[in-house]
Amino acid sequence: MKVTQKIMDNYKTGFYTDEDDITGALVGALGSKMSGTISGLSWSASILRHRSGIAAEEKKYGADMLFHIEVNTRGVSFSKGVLIQAKRTDKVSLMSKNDKQDLDEQCQKMLMQTSSSYVFNYTKRGMKCGAANRVQGSRSRKLSDDCTVTPYRFFYEFFRSPIGDPRFSSGLVKEMPVPRILSFSAIVE
Repeated sequence: MKVTQKIMDNYKTGFYTDEDDITGALVGALGSKMSGTISGLSWSASILRHRSGIAAEEKKYGADMLFHIEVNTRGVSFSKGVLIQAKRTDKVSLMSKNDKQDLDEQCQKMLMQTSSSYVFNYTKRGMKCGAANRVQGSRSRKLSDDCTVTPYRFFYEFFRSPIGDPRFSSGLVKEMPVPRILSFSAIVE
């Protein structure tokens, strides 16, 4: 996807340094490219607040971004969303044990909301994507081992329909669905 490559090129060149700056640029560029309704597809995205205290959405949900699409055409109609945690790593380096543990906890928080949770790995060589359950379940501290999907493939699948949670009706965090909670009880006689 040309948009993601341009953002990663700008990161490599030095126009962006920090993960949250790259994330803001990515969401802004995608929003600019996909503004309005295009052939029945509407796009929205939120950057979750990473402040402390009551406004700390990233801490609560484990995600940096929420993407939502809605498609209404003659043959297809659906609405869905995904949660995404972004990480900036070097393709060949290992995360520290603490960074890996923090990422696993963030993935767990996202997965408590929806199984449609992903990790975007920003590197100076480009961006790769991976399912949060794969990242969390991996023992590898090399994020590139678990984020192997190109942005093109991620967005292709997201727009095409196989990935995404249909319970999401908007790109606003405050409108996220209540997580599914199972409760079991037993009666002993």
